[in-house]
Amino acid sequence: MATGWQPDNVGENEISDGEAYHRALYIDGDIERPADWHRDSAERLVQLAIPQIKNGSLVVDYGSGTGGSAIELLKEVEYRGIEIDLVLIDPLVSWFSKARDLLNSRPNVHFELSIEEDDSGKSSFRRLDSILGGRKADIIISSSTIHLIPERAIRDLASQFADSLQEGGVFIWNSGDLESEFRPANSALLHDPYRAIREILRDDEIRVTRLSEMNSEEVLQHEGRLDRIFPGPYSMDVILDALGAVGFSSETHHEVIGFSNEDAERFALVPRLSEIAAPLLIGGERDEAIRRALKIALEEIAERGMGSNSEYRSHWVYGVHRLA
Repeated sequence: MATGWQPDNVGENEISDGEAYHRALYIDGDIERPADWHRDSAERLVQLAIPQIKNGSLVVDYGSGTGGSAIELLKEVEYRGIEIDLVLIDPLVSWFSKARDLLNSRPNVHFELSIEEDDSGKSSFRRLDSILGGRKADIIISSSTIHLIPERAIRDLASQFADSLQEGGVFIWNSGDLESEFRPANSALLHDPYRAIREILRDDEIRVTRLSEMNSEEVLQHEGRLDRIFPGPYSMDVILDALGAVGFSSETHHEVIGFSNEDAERFALVPRLSEIAAPLLIGGERDEAIRRALKIALEEIAERGMGSNSEYRSHWVYGVHRLA
């Protein structure tokens, strides 16, 4: 049985949020039917990781979410007859609860919530060495997470990874939402459609009316929170420079992955992500507004040559970094 953190008093809304995100990764929630974009992006990550893994390896999945990357990795190591200790780490209770539900029966899988509260109720991120209790990982993977780390925090996170790996250990990650000099002109970033939804709905008449009922400070806080759901992209060079500064060598890869319009809609309607349309009311009002805005966003992306009438092309970058 899995060990470590267990969800406590998770509400219906959080359960629904985790289930919706899982279904954005796996059609009808079936782990044998990954959405094409998830299958393709995770496959490259797993294939880069597998040569670094052997029996008994301690593997850390940093930013596990609902367990999508862990599920695909476990499929491959089990197919190869490799036994590993796998530590999943994430801060979001709703998504992480779903990962625990999916992987609870697996042996040698451990869950660690990366957020903690002090006596005053203030939340902070736990340090990786504290989470691992002094153990050193053989490999750290991170799937579709590192672009969500604020640019100002990347250097410290790189240092944590270096301090938490064995000598010769490897950090491997992927992201569809980082700028790079080699992104093809006919591809978009992963979150471009959802940032476009945010901009399209910013001046939505009903939304503006609801905002007008708040005071100026409330509006400022509300809109700032929504802008952070899909933050603007920065360059992958920020990550490469930070890792190089703490002693990692770097090897990079990239590919273009199709993201279907249907998958984009499922993604945009995940409750936590659909907050970009707040204060439109949860349910039909919010969902219909997002569908309308997404249709416009995807049409504009297609017109710019970055997609077609059925999908947009997302550019993914991969990093393989070895600690000397």
